[in-house]
Amino acid sequence: MQFIGEECVRIAREQGTYNDITGNLRNSIGYVLVRNGDIICKNFEERVASKVIDAANGKGILQGQALAEELAKRFTKGYALIVVAGMHYAHYVESLNKDVLDSAERYALQRVPKLMQMLKTQIYKNAV
Repeated sequence: MQFIGEECVRIAREQGTYNDITGNLRNSIGYVLVRNGDIICKNFEERVASKVIDAANGKGILQGQALAEELAKRFTKGYALIVVAGMHYAHYVESLNKDVLDSAERYALQRVPKLMQMLKTQIYKNAV
């Protein structure tokens, strides 16, 4: 799941089809891996330097982490991978037919079932 999280973040940051003037939207992209309500792994890093100076600069990482931590509280049993774009306007940008997290979500929806099947197969082989 950590690998999937890392790949989702990479894809979302590299394949985003929007013009990120402040760098905040791309920098707000990250993930947390949650086990029984506890965050066991995360990735939020500044990757894009701002092209302009304004009051919102540097808030991307903080917004992304805050959103992911808030969502993590909802998953008190089992594992959850939460990938976010934490800026409040991320959904609006996607509604303009721009790719913020869509490519990353499609990747995860393809890979997770395959990885889970591989894991089940390995567990079955080891149990026999």
